[in-house]
Amino acid sequence: MTTVTRWDAPQSPRDETTGTPRRGTASDAEIVLPGRGLQYSGQITELNAQGCLVETKCRLEPGTAVEVWLRTEGMPLRIAARLVERQERGVQFEFQPIPMRKQEQIERLRAELGLS
Repeated sequence: MTTVTRWDAPQSPRDETTGTPRRGTASDAEIVLPGRGLQYSGQITELNAQGCLVETKCRLEPGTAVEVWLRTEGMPLRIAARLVERQERGVQFEFQPIPMRKQEQIERLRAELGLS
Protein backbone atom coordinates (compact mmCIF):
# COMPACT_ATOMS: atom_id res chain seq x y z
CA MET A 1 0.00 0.00 0.00
CA THR A 2 1.34 3.47 -0.94
CA THR A 3 1.02 6.29 1.56
CA VAL A 4 0.73 9.82 0.23
CA THR A 5 1.64 12.69 2.50
CA ARG A 6 0.08 16.02 1.72
CA TRP A 7 2.09 19.15 2.35
CA ASP A 8 0.16 22.35 2.94
CA ALA A 9 1.99 25.62 2.47
CA PRO A 10 1.96 27.87 5.53
CA GLN A 11 -0.76 30.48 5.54
CA SER A 12 0.38 33.95 4.54
CA PRO A 13 -0.36 36.77 6.96
CA ARG A 14 -3.38 38.78 5.87
CA ASP A 15 -3.56 42.49 5.17
CA GLU A 16 -5.86 43.96 7.83
CA THR A 17 -7.57 46.39 5.44
CA THR A 18 -8.27 44.12 2.46
CA GLY A 19 -8.07 40.62 3.96
CA THR A 20 -5.85 39.49 1.08
CA PRO A 21 -2.67 37.47 1.71
CA ARG A 22 0.45 39.57 2.26
CA ARG A 23 3.52 38.25 0.45
CA GLY A 24 6.18 40.75 1.44
CA THR A 25 7.35 43.78 -0.41
CA ALA A 26 7.90 43.40 -4.16
CA SER A 27 10.74 45.90 -3.96
CA ASP A 28 12.78 43.71 -1.58
CA ALA A 29 16.10 42.53 -3.00
CA GLU A 30 19.04 40.47 -1.76
CA ILE A 31 22.56 40.80 -3.15
CA VAL A 32 24.36 37.48 -2.72
CA LEU A 33 28.01 36.62 -3.28
CA PRO A 34 27.88 33.00 -4.46
CA GLY A 35 30.26 30.72 -2.59
CA ARG A 36 31.15 33.32 0.04
CA GLY A 37 27.99 33.36 2.10
CA LEU A 38 27.73 37.17 2.09
CA GLN A 39 24.28 38.72 1.68
CA TYR A 40 23.10 42.32 1.61
CA SER A 41 19.43 43.34 1.85
CA GLY A 42 18.06 46.30 -0.02
CA GLN A 43 15.21 47.89 -1.97
CA ILE A 44 14.90 48.10 -5.76
CA THR A 45 14.74 51.73 -6.89
CA GLU A 46 15.29 51.18 -10.64
CA LEU A 47 14.81 48.03 -12.72
CA ASN A 48 14.94 47.03 -16.38
CA ALA A 49 15.99 43.96 -18.41
CA GLN A 50 19.63 45.16 -18.44
CA GLY A 51 20.10 45.82 -14.73
CA CYS A 52 18.92 47.46 -11.56
CA LEU A 53 19.73 49.97 -8.85
CA VAL A 54 19.38 48.64 -5.32
CA GLU A 55 19.30 50.93 -2.31
CA THR A 56 21.61 49.16 0.12
CA LYS A 57 24.72 49.64 2.21
CA CYS A 58 27.12 47.15 0.68
CA ARG A 59 30.83 47.79 0.34
CA LEU A 60 31.48 45.64 -2.71
CA GLU A 61 33.82 46.89 -5.40
CA PRO A 62 32.88 47.55 -9.06
CA GLY A 63 33.28 44.42 -11.16
CA THR A 64 32.21 42.05 -8.37
CA ALA A 65 30.08 39.14 -9.64
CA VAL A 66 26.90 38.63 -7.59
CA GLU A 67 23.42 37.17 -7.76
CA VAL A 68 20.54 39.58 -7.35
CA TRP A 69 17.55 37.88 -5.77
CA LEU A 70 14.20 39.50 -6.49
CA ARG A 71 10.62 38.45 -5.81
CA THR A 72 7.93 38.61 -8.47
CA GLU A 73 4.33 37.70 -7.54
CA GLY A 74 5.74 35.94 -4.50
CA MET A 75 8.15 33.83 -6.57
CA PRO A 76 11.93 34.15 -6.30
CA LEU A 77 13.91 35.42 -9.27
CA ARG A 78 17.69 34.98 -9.22
CA ILE A 79 19.79 36.85 -11.76
CA ALA A 80 23.55 36.77 -12.24
CA ALA A 81 24.90 40.31 -12.30
CA ARG A 82 28.02 42.43 -12.05
CA LEU A 83 28.36 45.46 -9.82
CA VAL A 84 28.88 48.46 -12.10
CA GLU A 85 28.98 51.40 -9.73
CA ARG A 86 28.41 52.39 -6.12
CA GLN A 87 26.32 55.53 -5.90
CA GLU A 88 25.18 57.73 -3.05
CA ARG A 89 21.72 56.17 -2.98
CA GLY A 90 22.62 52.57 -3.82
CA VAL A 91 24.49 50.12 -6.00
CA GLN A 92 24.08 49.77 -9.78
CA PHE A 93 24.12 46.23 -11.21
CA GLU A 94 24.29 45.03 -14.81
CA PHE A 95 22.58 41.70 -15.45
CA GLN A 96 24.37 38.94 -17.32
CA PRO A 97 22.47 37.67 -20.41
CA ILE A 98 19.15 36.24 -19.22
CA PRO A 99 16.57 33.97 -20.87
CA MET A 100 13.24 35.32 -22.12
CA ARG A 101 11.37 33.74 -19.17
CA LYS A 102 13.37 35.85 -16.69
CA GLN A 103 12.93 38.96 -18.85
CA GLU A 104 9.16 38.39 -18.65
CA GLN A 105 9.38 38.05 -14.85
CA ILE A 106 11.30 41.33 -14.71
CA GLU A 107 8.54 43.03 -16.71
CA ARG A 108 5.89 41.69 -14.29
CA LEU A 109 7.94 42.95 -11.35
CA ARG A 110 8.31 46.37 -13.02
CA ALA A 111 4.50 46.49 -13.31
CA GLU A 112 4.11 45.49 -9.62
CA LEU A 113 6.49 48.29 -8.65
CA GLY A 114 4.78 50.83 -10.90
CA LEU A 115 7.91 51.27 -13.05
CA SER A 116 6.32 50.36 -16.42
